[in-house]
Amino acid sequence: MKQIVARCGFRCDECMAYAANNRSRDDQARVASAWSKYFGLKISPEKIRCNGCFGERCAEYDLPESSCAVRACVTERGMNTCADCYDYPCEKIESRMNGVEEVIRRFREKITHDEFDTFIGPYDARKTLNEIRDRRVDRID
Repeated sequence: MKQIVARCGFRCDECMAYAANNRSRDDQARVASAWSKYFGLKISPEKIRCNGCFGERCAEYDLPESSCAVRACVTERGMNTCADCYDYPCEKIESRMNGVEEVIRRFREKITHDEFDTFIGPYDARKTLNEIRDRRVDRID
């Protein structure tokens, strides 16, 4: 699968909640359990199936697009991701990135590489957004 990056820098193509990767009830249950364990999210397994944030909803378990401040901001500014923004990193995305980075610090050495890559790595938005910015020919800085 080609790289698919959410507005906030999450890697849809690597996310087990993304519809193309989420093929069964077992997959949904694994994601629900992992997200509860690592991120403290309590989402029922049957609601875990995301089509990415480029449609009408951020995710089937989320509210309509207006619920995600990052998505709303990127869309309003006419950009693909926060990496395209002159204000990157702003308070909205910084808060999200800091939360994931705290989970990374807490669990990186405590779980297998496979489990980390499956359930935490796809949400390392700072890494993804910085990689996008570094690849740009017309650098934003």
